[in-house]
Amino acid sequence: MKRFLTALALTAAVFTSGAVTAEETAPAPAGLKPAEQAEKNATLQTANAMINYGRSKGDALAMIAGVQMMLDVAEGTTIESGGQPVDLGKVLDEAVAAAGDDQLVVAKAEALRDAAETQNRAMCYWEYWCDWYGYCEYWYVCY
Repeated sequence: MKRFLTALALTAAVFTSGAVTAEETAPAPAGLKPAEQAEKNATLQTANAMINYGRSKGDALAMIAGVQMMLDVAEGTTIESGGQPVDLGKVLDEAVAAAGDDQLVVAKAEALRDAAETQNRAMCYWEYWCDWYGYCEYWYVCY
């Protein structure tokens, strides 16, 4: 009898946990398939990790690669954290400062600067959101 009740409770927990997860997941915006949204979300998380790595280790190329990844994903939208747009131009300034006298890194940063500084808030944007447990992710938000 104990096994039956345990199995019943486990089955109920499994089936109800899927419903809660489905409610919390943000719907994909029009024109953006769920698979595309997941790919862009993963790309933004990787780019954010690369920029943080570059800042902590003083690696200019990692910061530039992270900015390039964010620009590729953004395409007419903005990337925000805490309601404020992420300043990719500032990240490029940090990369140039970390590069020192490496002209190739400086040239790549300058090539990305126009695209990084012309992004503005659009109807849809990528929001970097963290919950109380420290889990952070990017959400595609439209208003």
